[in-house]
Amino acid sequence: MMKSKYLAVALSAVALAACNNDEVMEVNQGRGISFQVATETSTKATATTTSTIDEFMVWGFTQEEPAKTLMEELSVSKSGSEWIYDGTIFWPAAPVDFYSISPEPVSDKVSEGTVSISNSEQKITGFTVNTDQSKQVDLLYAVNKGEKKADHEVSAVSINFRHALSQIVFKAKNTNKNLKVIIKGVKIGNIKKAGDFTYPNATTSGPVTADGTITSGTQGSWESVEGLEDFEAGVTELTLDGVKDAQDLTTKDEDNVYTGALFMIPQALTPWNPTSTGALNSSNTGVYFLVDCQILSGTNKDIQVWPSDADETFAEIAVPAETLTWEQGKKYVYTFIFGEGAGYEPGENPNPDPTLVGIDFKVTVDEFINGANQDIDMSTEDDGE
Repeated sequence: MMKSKYLAVALSAVALAACNNDEVMEVNQGRGISFQVATETSTKATATTTSTIDEFMVWGFTQEEPAKTLMEELSVSKSGSEWIYDGTIFWPAAPVDFYSISPEPVSDKVSEGTVSISNSEQKITGFTVNTDQSKQVDLLYAVNKGEKKADHEVSAVSINFRHALSQIVFKAKNTNKNLKVIIKGVKIGNIKKAGDFTYPNATTSGPVTADGTITSGTQGSWESVEGLEDFEAGVTELTLDGVKDAQDLTTKDEDNVYTGALFMIPQALTPWNPTSTGALNSSNTGVYFLVDCQILSGTNKDIQVWPSDADETFAEIAVPAETLTWEQGKKYVYTFIFGEGAGYEPGENPNPDPTLVGIDFKVTVDEFINGANQDIDMSTEDDGE
């Protein structure tokens, strides 16, 4: 009997830990309000870290009745090892609440959301992930509650940014010595692209455990997440010739930073189920991957088995996602494992076929057929004498 197995997807969630103290940058000391900035180690389509963040915007409101606006859309940027802004704003007698965002919302990368920061509400409405991966942004937010003049006579306000999104990267491996796989593209389909983000009502600091757990109440929340879209990761063409361990598909730069990563709104994934919902079409809402590739097989790995159309060199294969909930500030690594099969053919077929069917053998041996029966006389001429 023929057997068919399909491309497996292995996943690991890598928690993002808090930055070390030696990564903090300080501004000049004095009685004016100054800042030092840190981000939690990453999840631009490049992740932002303490060493790479170079701008943010901050609002400040006094804790008094009625509250007064101390800062409104104040642009702060890095100059050498210092964080600077225009002029100097001095500490009031009342404690101050600060709310920060990076990159600045005036940037074209964040313009698809409306940033509403006041003493009573801190929210980003209608934030939409850019469909162009190179224009996606690692959205950062920070809250500092009740900062007091007495605590900052000679020290800066320490702002710890948190990642509002999830980071998605891809790898691939080959477990079959008789396969050669060339991959040049990866998409993830039916991902919710827009939502409203609300800041937490507490300072964004505190322990982050090894699995990425953040102190309760110090993390923002997403609501009204909707709008299905397909997203293509930034991928460097990868060749897996024979058995290969997991290799990076998502593009990296010379500093080993993923520049091709996707930054997605945290959400629960419901997988595409090819056996119950059929082909990929506009009525299907399950999450799936499309891997644009060429697959060669045979002893010399020179016979194209995908795409099935010999006139094509590359074509997409469809792979169901797994049930999972993406969380803020976590990186998810998806590894495509080519071995016994390679997903399904996308398209309109209501019963998708597997892209590869392994060659199996059923062995029988013919029974020997009787030819002729012959008796052989073993006697000699002398035996009768």
